[in-house]
Amino acid sequence: MAGELIARARGQLAEHDLAQGLATLGRVATETDDLTTWLAADRLLGQLWQRADGHDAPPGLRRTVRLALLSSHTSGQLAVALRVAALAHGIRLEVHETPYRAYEEQVHDPTSALYAFGPDVVALVIDRRDLHLPPISDDPVVDVAAEVSRWTRLWQVLQERTGARIVQTTFVPPTDDPYAGLAFASPGGRVAMIRRLGLELAAAAPDGVHLVDAETVAARVGEAQWHDPRYWYHSKHAVGLAALPTLATAILDVTASALGLGRKVVVLDLDNTLWGGVVGEDGVGGIQLGSGAAGEAYVDLQAWLKELTRRGMLLAVVSKNNPDDAREPFERHPDMRLTLDDIVAFEASWDDKPLAVQRVAAHLDLGLDALVFVDDNPVEREAVRQALPQVGVVELPAAPTEYLRTIARFPGLQAVALTHEDTRRTAQYRARAQAGAFAAQAGSREDFLAGLELAATIEPLDEVNAQRIVQLIGKTNQFNLTGRRHSAADVERLAGVDRAVVWGMRVRDRFDDHGLVAALVAVPDGDDLVVDTFVMSCRVIGRTVEQSLLVALAEHARDAGFARLRGEFVPTAKNTPSRDVYRSSGFTRDERRADAADAGVRPDAADAAPRPQDPDAPQTWSLDLTRPLPQPPTYVAVALPALKEHR
Repeated sequence: MAGELIARARGQLAEHDLAQGLATLGRVATETDDLTTWLAADRLLGQLWQRADGHDAPPGLRRTVRLALLSSHTSGQLAVALRVAALAHGIRLEVHETPYRAYEEQVHDPTSALYAFGPDVVALVIDRRDLHLPPISDDPVVDVAAEVSRWTRLWQVLQERTGARIVQTTFVPPTDDPYAGLAFASPGGRVAMIRRLGLELAAAAPDGVHLVDAETVAARVGEAQWHDPRYWYHSKHAVGLAALPTLATAILDVTASALGLGRKVVVLDLDNTLWGGVVGEDGVGGIQLGSGAAGEAYVDLQAWLKELTRRGMLLAVVSKNNPDDAREPFERHPDMRLTLDDIVAFEASWDDKPLAVQRVAAHLDLGLDALVFVDDNPVEREAVRQALPQVGVVELPAAPTEYLRTIARFPGLQAVALTHEDTRRTAQYRARAQAGAFAAQAGSREDFLAGLELAATIEPLDEVNAQRIVQLIGKTNQFNLTGRRHSAADVERLAGVDRAVVWGMRVRDRFDDHGLVAALVAVPDGDDLVVDTFVMSCRVIGRTVEQSLLVALAEHARDAGFARLRGEFVPTAKNTPSRDVYRSSGFTRDERRADAADAGVRPDAADAAPRPQDPDAPQTWSLDLTRPLPQPPTYVAVALPALKEHR
């Protein structure tokens, strides 16, 4: 199968079908762990980028990311594997490798090539041989604390100098320690110290630093492949070459999640996917669920999926079935672990699966690249791949007992943080559906907005909301006015600028408390306050809360002595829904400033006669604070108690 994928991708590139070529190479990252195949995929990937450069990005490509790979061992093949693993997330990965074992020197030298590269992400892949831990310690607490201090200092320097997100693999203990069982049983043993170090590093990691559990990766591939002494002694590969695809997959899974590029919805078939058999033919009593090897496996899979909903993933159903038959097991079978309340979109019909999957995305107001499709039928999987290359498609094995393992390891289902909003996401989408039904019954948009009973609370950045604000900035696409992706260190730095503003906004209505759904960063520029970043969850777009936040910012800026509030809209492939927010909030488009920016000259040197507007060019908007300010929307009750205390 792996060879077929390479041959297919080669043929697609020969026909200049870059979209399908990219999708096929992405399948290499999800369907095989053979390094030879990955090396071939990377060579074809280089050809694809050569043909794509200068043209529109092929569908399925979500973002280009610059990753600096800092390693204590030979890393060339790992760099290749990282580029291929990135395809499963729609990432074009540009990798910079530091010289062999020079990672600390590169970090501490401000003129090093590491900083000239300007990484978005720094990946630290360090072997346990580089740890400063004795074989057995008289004072393991002190020795482990020294190692924690060493790594946290490196993180601090990297964050201060790059603002990049940092991803570091944990350390895998040796399997042939001379102290044998004492290495684990004794607190001073090396195995015990390495495991304690991993836990303490996780506890010490600040926002923007994420750990990859390398010991779990090693367990997945097996000790013989991870600790392959041939590669260490011949070429100083600390990780066996056969293990590199699995390691790269784990690193990119954490990286994508940290960048806000994780998948958001698992779209599930029903018959022979969530239970064995066909409910429309076998009846509820005849399906396999709860007894026998396969029946137990289906129950465990459902229980695992239910836990996903508790950490923020959404579940949807797409089934070729009669709607009543499809719902019956959820309502009547005693061994069902999932309920209809766990499902945010339920598509049971006889329509083609790609069409139904598109309806799910539209219903949830999410891009297709947020979806993962799970179906036991290879024909349906291929239909979705061909029609919707942005959707992740899990290649299920034949045995239901392997379903859970296969889905759990599919790229994009990782999470690097858990906020209160994440735990309530399914409930929030159900409330959104209720609001949609209410909107359909309302006589007008004004009636709908008035009936929502909207209330918003604006609050400054603090230790409670910081993680959520950074998460919103990192993952929001549709309402993201500039496309900027600030790390936690960036946000903290901007918040420290004199007279800067970093706010979050919480919103609730008659159907739900949506939590913190918007984040705004504004920085001073002379007499102007400039909106650097403004992001908001798509579930409250169009309810005038965005205008409420901008009016509140204008009032704050006027009271702080600024003469003008300025903002920029930078068009991206996904942020069209936020295009008119400044216009609808009373701002005026600054034509001369926009023209000057386009021409690369100072605004005051631009021709007074504006050129025709380019809809794809950045737009600059401003609000004169010396004149009466726009009135806030009447549909939102805005509270600012924390801001008043903060002034």
